[in-house]
Amino acid sequence: MSVQPGPPKALEGVRALDLGIFLAGPFCSTLLAEFGATVYKVEQPGAGDPMRRIGGPEAMAQGRNLWWAQESRNKKSVTCDLRTPRGQQLMRDLAQHVDVVAESFLPGTLEGWGLGYDDLRAINPGIILVRVSGFGQSGPNRQRPGFARIAQAYAGLTYLAGESGGPPLTPGSTSLADYGAGLFAAFGTLVALQHRQRTGEGQVVDMALFESIFRLMDTLAIVYGVHGVVRDRLGRFTPLAAPHGQYPTKDGRWVTIACITDQQFAGLVAGLGRPELAADERFQSGRSRAAHGDVLNALVEELTARHTLADILDLLDRHGVPGCPVNSIADIFADAHFWERGDLVRVADPVLGDIAVPGPVPHLSRTPGRIEHLGPVAPGEHNAEVYCGVLGLSAAELEALQRAGVI
Repeated sequence: MSVQPGPPKALEGVRALDLGIFLAGPFCSTLLAEFGATVYKVEQPGAGDPMRRIGGPEAMAQGRNLWWAQESRNKKSVTCDLRTPRGQQLMRDLAQHVDVVAESFLPGTLEGWGLGYDDLRAINPGIILVRVSGFGQSGPNRQRPGFARIAQAYAGLTYLAGESGGPPLTPGSTSLADYGAGLFAAFGTLVALQHRQRTGEGQVVDMALFESIFRLMDTLAIVYGVHGVVRDRLGRFTPLAAPHGQYPTKDGRWVTIACITDQQFAGLVAGLGRPELAADERFQSGRSRAAHGDVLNALVEELTARHTLADILDLLDRHGVPGCPVNSIADIFADAHFWERGDLVRVADPVLGDIAVPGPVPHLSRTPGRIEHLGPVAPGEHNAEVYCGVLGLSAAELEALQRAGVI
């Protein structure tokens, strides 16, 4: 497959060894790979990485796991049994040639294999070890296993998802914490690389799944710390502003409206056919509208239900009121904005053919990220390139490692 032509890669020359499994740790190295880093993805000999097998029937196509194809893009696959002494030595040898090692095992696992930070630093003082786990490398819960669903509940997000008085619900994707932790870990990696450039020193980047959610929870903590207020589930609306939420439309769709200013409110109710509401004493200011939010949201809900989604979006645009449709993924694929921005791109895959995947973000003007290929098709398809090309092993040594089940 030919590589997409393009501008220079921002992370050209950075090498990373990806020891992680499932999603959070590997997503960190995927982000690095999208912007030019060379990433050696380590898989278990034979079966390959567990991500090749996760998901239901919809996650598979022509024997290829779609999750793996999307989130392992731009990586080179090598196989290695990390539980064997020879496999551990191979990783120590590779660690001499990389800038970053990323992992997502329970704390202490790498140390048991002789691959902890002290072990790696002894052979490569500038090494950056990126560690993503459910609860982090320290604290009383460090040894507890965790997945994104656990992290989202532990960090307080699940508590807030759902209707007031109802049960806590899964907040959208069950993988939000995985992606968030991978994103923060990639940011930490770039910070560590910058520090190393100045000092020559490596360090550990320690990221917990739950922390990626907790840090994004706006004023939840500071308000509780100051006032002791426990925010509860709010459902479709917010007590801070009105009309501000999701509202039904005549054609069975939903529209999200975020109306803040007096001018926006006057335009909205005029467009919906009730201009007199702007003069109602209960709705004269943002604060009074929020105080009467239950009444106002019910009125707006009744009004939006008389109009089609297209009509409501048109009047929102005409009056400068922020709003958008509540999109399904089918709606997103039909939206030109996603394609124009490169948030959806088509990539050729030798098994799947031409398929659409999320594009790299953020968008850089001089060194944008790009997708050179989707996830490696076969486990270990780059064994010869990496073990022979980087470590200098002979073909006979490579074959012996394969026969022994080390790779």
